[in-house]
Amino acid sequence: MRIPQSATNTASSLFTPLAVMFLQDTVKTMLPWIMVMLSVVICDLVAGLRKSLKLGVHISWSMAFRETMGKMVTYVAFVLMVAMIDSASDHSFHVAMYGCLFICAIEGGSIVSNLLKPYGIDITPKNIFKYVAGFFSAKVLNVEPADVEVDENGLGEIRDRERKRWEHRDKHEHGANIDKRK
Repeated sequence: MRIPQSATNTASSLFTPLAVMFLQDTVKTMLPWIMVMLSVVICDLVAGLRKSLKLGVHISWSMAFRETMGKMVTYVAFVLMVAMIDSASDHSFHVAMYGCLFICAIEGGSIVSNLLKPYGIDITPKNIFKYVAGFFSAKVLNVEPADVEVDENGLGEIRDRERKRWEHRDKHEHGANIDKRK
């Protein structure tokens, strides 16, 4: 069965203005959050570079920027998604705000972790859980807390782990190029 051209034209002429209004509202909703994401990701980049410099870990600028751009592409796609959901719900649930604040919290944790690693303090979800569990067991259950204190020798472990991480990435990137040249 063939759809008549007049039916297609009528449907298109009705749908196009609605789609344009929806996309305009989505872009209007997402632009401020894109600026926030850009600011947070740049802060994370700067904190990561500072961490690497203080720990004496060699990183390449191109690799650092490549990872940052990868984050930005992911976050822009996420912001577009939550902005579209927010626009579709007529902004009644503030999905864009909560979604973007969640991403800011994740990046904020990364920034704090990058700022504290050169001082031997390794903030990871596992360490946070250990601290909260130790606090909960000591205060609420009246049980001796687990060993949740910061390890003074942790700086060496952090430095070694970061070096291995970047050396592995560097070898992987350069190794792939060397194999292609042969």
